[in-house]
Amino acid sequence: MAAVRRRAAALRREERGFTLIELLIATSLGLVVIGAALTMFVGAIHSQPRDTSKVAAMQEARIAVDRITRELRQGLEVVTTPAPTTSRLEIVTYVKAATCGGATASTSIPCRVIYACSGTTCTRTVAQPSGSAPGPAVRVASGLASPNVFNYSPSTVDPSYVGVSLSINGSGQPFTLGDGVTLRNPSEES
Repeated sequence: MAAVRRRAAALRREERGFTLIELLIATSLGLVVIGAALTMFVGAIHSQPRDTSKVAAMQEARIAVDRITRELRQGLEVVTTPAPTTSRLEIVTYVKAATCGGATASTSIPCRVIYACSGTTCTRTVAQPSGSAPGPAVRVASGLASPNVFNYSPSTVDPSYVGVSLSINGSGQPFTLGDGVTLRNPSEES
């Protein structure tokens, strides 16, 4: 019987396990790692709508700048009466429409396109080449930090270059998208 007890005591000494202190430390470290991961996950969830809003604002601004520069490139003239301003651009350009300001069509006709920016919005209006019979104003960009979008070189009276720069307040983080066009057919006055 003494031999059995010695044998049982020897087996208990050989059985290695974790002490209570080791288990408490391992549990605490595990909770810290899980807490950090949870904090990062919650932060990502909260920032996602803000990021989505900024991406949408960037996309809208990119489309507006692309459309304006495309119409300038295919334009016939920059209308200088009334004089262009940093917040207003009038060009005679080709528009895919059956009538100026009317429904879209497969062919293009020359129309006057008016970009007007005020406050935080830019709109686009299509009219007859003379400026008569304007259609409805359509919003092309919103959330502007400044309505000063256009710049003309060498002057507004006879521009050979038109720059477009949209500064947008995208979810509290402003950004600027810009482009410019050297006019293909600047007016030639003798």
